Amino acid sequence: MGLISKLAWRNIFRQKRRTILTVLTMTGGFVLSSLSIGWMDGSYSGMILFFTNHQTGQVQVHKDGYLDNPSIYDTIDNYNSVGERISNQDNVRSWAPRIYVGALLASRDPGVSDGIYSNSAAAAVIGIDPVMEENATAFSEQIIEGEMLTVSEADSSLRATGQILLGKQLAVMLNASVGDSLVLFSQAADGSGADRKYAVRGIVSTGSNEVDRTTCYLTLADTQLLFALENRVHEIAVMTTSLREVDKVAAEISLATDSLGLSTASWKVFAKEFYAGMKADETQLKIMLAIIIGVAALGVLNTILMMVLERRREFGVMKAIGTKPKSIVRMIVLEANVMGLVSVLLGGVLSTIGLLILSKHGMILDPPLDYGGFVFREMVASITPACYWIPSLSVMITSSVVSLIPALKAAHTDAAKSLRTV
Repeated sequence: MGLISKLAWRNIFRQKRRTILTVLTMTGGFVLSSLSIGWMDGSYSGMILFFTNHQTGQVQVHKDGYLDNPSIYDTIDNYNSVGERISNQDNVRSWAPRIYVGALLASRDPGVSDGIYSNSAAAAVIGIDPVMEENATAFSEQIIEGEMLTVSEADSSLRATGQILLGKQLAVMLNASVGDSLVLFSQAADGSGADRKYAVRGIVSTGSNEVDRTTCYLTLADTQLLFALENRVHEIAVMTTSLREVDKVAAEISLATDSLGLSTASWKVFAKEFYAGMKADETQLKIMLAIIIGVAALGVLNTILMMVLERRREFGVMKAIGTKPKSIVRMIVLEANVMGLVSVLLGGVLSTIGLLILSKHGMILDPPLDYGGFVFREMVASITPACYWIPSLSVMITSSVVSLIPALKAAHTDAAKSLRTV
């Protein structure tokens, strides 16, 4: 250890109270930054997973142009062969085919057996394969009353009564409950009428009031038969093994299906409003982190500046005996860096404790947070490398930068003037 290093080490312990204050200031900035990053990553990851795992999928495949202008005629033909290509890609967990059409639902009030339909509502009809959808999104977990769709005669006969799942708010609008009957009116892709009687098999709550107010679900086979879409679907939703792999998977699927006239998009594209809102919130949080780091930096600057002003005679003596200015600068910066390193170690321990608590127990939101139409009742933090390296880098850079101003002031101390100072 050189002479300058020894002096820097000893100077740290000369004013223990001031050293502790400086360390605590930097440690506080580290902990607040780390917890904020963990909370941001955990909360947003939870939102994304909830949104994509239970609804949209992380990647979607459509006919070219479908997302810009959805049409019943823009379909993916021979969807099973397309699904095989998708499932052959790395990091693909599962996939599910879907059909989207519009319809009018009508029901009668309980006790009324015939006559005019007393309740009606426009609805977005989603045709799903019960087995594949359950494997991809655990769809049955969203059913709050009744049961999941099953294979029925309606999958192969237009005269049979079908099964339907209603969104929670849609069921209220239609005054329908499990076991009730209703009628669906629409038009098939070939121009014929698409009308059928249905029995309500279950009520669905997706977590989005908007979706639950406008959406109902039929089996894929029923929807294909009713709307003349044999072996065709509008969408293939893809579930990936990790959010970090989404962009890579989307690129690989796009390459594998490019010759089929299909387009592939990640959730950042087909849910761009949700993504834009999340990015705006992230920007606000980054501004808050910058403020936290700035406040901590000002505290450190003030402390080190006071320390330098109190040691003017010391620096005067050092200059008088021939100490070079750069050695004085190096000594003060080294002192700040040592305190920064101690703060990083202490902050890392405290942050880990806080992140473990927040990641295990989270925070219950009362009232729940309505974000992008989805209701979130609990948020949890996540422990990622960014929770440590960003605060660590911030503390070390801050300690080095803010110490330069006092260090340069000390290095240019006038030896004669300083020694005459009482």
